[in-house]
Amino acid sequence: MLSALKCCTPTTQDHQDRQPAAIPQRRITSPSCDISESQDAIVLLADMPGVPAAGVDVSLHGDLLTLKGVIAGDEPATSASVWREYVATDYERVFRVGQDLDPERIQATIKDGVLRVELRKRAATQPKKIAVQVG
Repeated sequence: MLSALKCCTPTTQDHQDRQPAAIPQRRITSPSCDISESQDAIVLLADMPGVPAAGVDVSLHGDLLTLKGVIAGDEPATSASVWREYVATDYERVFRVGQDLDPERIQATIKDGVLRVELRKRAATQPKKIAVQVG
């Protein structure tokens, strides 16, 4: 049933501007994800270390579920860079959502840098137990 969720994010976009005292561009990378499925839901875990709750955006447009994480902050405006190697990394990943998932029942939480997105299945697509009668 995992055909209900397919990854369609391109590979990491890494801007390599690492010159002394130059301010590097922000890097966007695809977060590592684990996906599990039960009878009534698909759960997606995305690794987004350093992203605060305010920096997370989960959106559904048509059949595309987009996960974004933005790490806020830079150096204070009162200081000047002498040498910079650290580049803040933002996260983005897109999944194609199947018709058997209910777009009204998507829930997302973030804790300790792990985004958890629960996609509930429509009642019609959940397996139905048929009672077998004797005689």
